[in-house]
Amino acid sequence: MKYLVLYIYLFGSLLAFAQEDERNAIIEKRIEFIGESLEDSDIDFTTYLEELYFFYENPINLNQTNFDELSRLNLLTDAEIVSFMDYKRKFGKILSIYELSAVAGMNQNVIERILPFVTIGEAKKYKASLKNILKFGQNDVILRYQRGLQTKEGYIPKSDSILALSPNKQYLGSPDKLYARYKFSYKDKISWGVTAEKDAGEQFFKGAQSKGFDFYSAHLMIKDLGIVKKIVVGDFHANFGQGLTMWSGFNMGRSADVLKVKRYARGLKKYSSVNESNFLRGVGVKVEKNKFDLTVFGSHKKIDANINTADTLFNNGEGAITSFQSTGFHRTPGEIEDIDAVKQTIVGGAAHFTGDNLKVGIVGVSTNYDLPLQSSSQTYAQYNFKGTSGFSTGLNYLYFKGKTSFFGEVTTSQNLSLVALNGVTWHVDPRLDIAVLHRYIDKKNQAIYSAPFGGATSNENGIYIGVKAKLTKNFNLSAYYDQFTHSWLKWSTDGPSFGREVFVQADYKINYNSSMYVRLKNKVTQRDTKEDVKGIDDQVFVNKTTLRLHYSQRISRQFSLKSRVEGVLFSYDKEKSKGLLLYQDIIFKFRKIPLKLSARYAVFDTDNYDTRLYAYENDLLYLFSIPSYYGKGIRTYLMAKYDIGKQIDLWVRWGMFSYAHTTEISSGLEKVEGSLKSDIKVQLKIRF
Repeated sequence: MKYLVLYIYLFGSLLAFAQEDERNAIIEKRIEFIGESLEDSDIDFTTYLEELYFFYENPINLNQTNFDELSRLNLLTDAEIVSFMDYKRKFGKILSIYELSAVAGMNQNVIERILPFVTIGEAKKYKASLKNILKFGQNDVILRYQRGLQTKEGYIPKSDSILALSPNKQYLGSPDKLYARYKFSYKDKISWGVTAEKDAGEQFFKGAQSKGFDFYSAHLMIKDLGIVKKIVVGDFHANFGQGLTMWSGFNMGRSADVLKVKRYARGLKKYSSVNESNFLRGVGVKVEKNKFDLTVFGSHKKIDANINTADTLFNNGEGAITSFQSTGFHRTPGEIEDIDAVKQTIVGGAAHFTGDNLKVGIVGVSTNYDLPLQSSSQTYAQYNFKGTSGFSTGLNYLYFKGKTSFFGEVTTSQNLSLVALNGVTWHVDPRLDIAVLHRYIDKKNQAIYSAPFGGATSNENGIYIGVKAKLTKNFNLSAYYDQFTHSWLKWSTDGPSFGREVFVQADYKINYNSSMYVRLKNKVTQRDTKEDVKGIDDQVFVNKTTLRLHYSQRISRQFSLKSRVEGVLFSYDKEKSKGLLLYQDIIFKFRKIPLKLSARYAVFDTDNYDTRLYAYENDLLYLFSIPSYYGKGIRTYLMAKYDIGKQIDLWVRWGMFSYAHTTEISSGLEKVEGSLKSDIKVQLKIRF
């Protein structure tokens, strides 16, 4: 039977599979899932995506892999991985990649999703000798330039008299945004590199940035030195458990990937992005023996913050932190004043036991500042962290039983608050998967590097249920329901509040070259009424509903189309508003020259910022744009990627917003006179 399935599948539609195009589509889909939950206009996913690009160039050998390695793909569910491992134990070596169709739970869609990143060939083993490192090591250089084409208010020269009264009325640097990165890697065993960035408006080799770029980052990572499994020096991430005790980096919450509720903590990871605040800088080491592993790490760096020095009676006149600045912008004297204002020291560790079906661990982390953090005078912030030091510790677990996995974490911080997250994923049968997650986050939670599912770091009690059903070979249905309550006040909410979010998406694969989906999303929360009342404001419901229809068509191996129409309805305290977005994407790859073009033409009309809509855009390698469409106008962009031989890639991208019925865009120093706002991006990647 095994060989019959193999024979049939060898002559199936997967023989026509174009791996590079499919890889790009898979990566873009993952980014769109994440980006829509973050709702950010310019995101650097370098650290997150490097593993997917690595596995495309160094595919996982399915005959020599394990659960942890497959989970690093972030493309398979626990049930699919467990089912594959069980199949391999039962039947032995995989004879062909298409044999995966015989694995329970792995249908054609699943196989297509992972196919660009896996192999069954004999894995080449390279000893980490100096000769092999020099011979097979890979060098990557990326240079990027960006600039807005319209002059913003902050770049218009001001008179000395105006700047004497208001020094923050003008940016000190040029509107050029610069990025440079060098990385050397030897398989996944050795990696080191340097990343540098200058934001638009920042100085370059003068003033506050006399050393050139405003931000520098460097790392060195070495793996598999006997009992020492990993060493990181320089900048890195530290992620453990389900994110309640220690999780640096971005936090993915609810998304269209409705079953992705469980975190796959990677422990220590090198950092090579340009977020200037959410990373660690120091040393981390992981050792492993048999079924036990131990990780220790330490970080010491300066971070941006606003310091209050006016109150000489507080903290012996040394001042206190009123807020942290995480934007990384240092364009004006006011922003420059906050540079490296506070010293932050983090020390932590984690220990785990890993069995055949069980993994349990304990994590502890201590964070200290050289100045105290002042508490806000607002009532809703009464329980927020304040002082100079904080500590949190937690227990986490992961347990597999047949087609079911259980996971969770319980954490407490220095004020004995309680944070608990527990969940289960269940592969009911090949057509149905279910995920359930409960989270309780105390209003007193002060775990500084806490990043729970859903995004709230305090004052939330919620239950999430996600379901994915494969109704037919080509028709899938995904849905989730998330309900949450807040027992304490929040910003703009003068009392306990309630919320819920509902998501439904139907995917239909018309044929090998075309597909479509329909998505409905509704979110209801509570907020203070807009009416002017004395004392405590009443709570009213805020209701936002979006409906999307998306269609993808591959005309040929060179030509593809993507079309979308999306509408939104928003209501808040008797006020109602709406919005609409339509766009057409065209992707064309030339047959005889190594040139690929991507373009979009979009029309949007929204009543206000509350009815803004987000849409993922193709962008430069490691840079992903998900701008907000609001107001009334047109959005278009054109991107070209040209391969100069096998070692050099060149990207050029132009994008423009054209707004109707407006004479200025944005406000403050970012204000642009007129109705057009456009930018240009150029990137060069060299590999040798």
